Amino acid sequence: MSRTYRRRRQYHEYCWVLFDWQPGAPVGALLDPRSREGRRAIARFHSDKEVTIGGAAPRWYRKVFDRRLRTFNDKQLRRWLANPGYDPVMQARHRHAANWSWW
Repeated sequence: MSRTYRRRRQYHEYCWVLFDWQPGAPVGALLDPRSREGRRAIARFHSDKEVTIGGAAPRWYRKVFDRRLRTFNDKQLRRWLANPGYDPVMQARHRHAANWSWW
């Protein structure tokens, strides 16, 4: 599925994207969306380089999260194999579990 198709009915509120924070200044300025800097800010927002809350957690974090989950489940299985009377409690993996814990 193309990115254009996924985003075809999205409405973007650019007020926080166009807000220019000046270092050392107590208040920032709002950029004009048709100016060069405003168009650059909007383009950066729409690029894949910008991190948003809808994005995924970093790869290194997902790998650590998944490794920890696999290790826990492996320990539970090994304890059950060593002692059949032990009742294992397995953690089910969800595709977005690492993303939910990241934010």
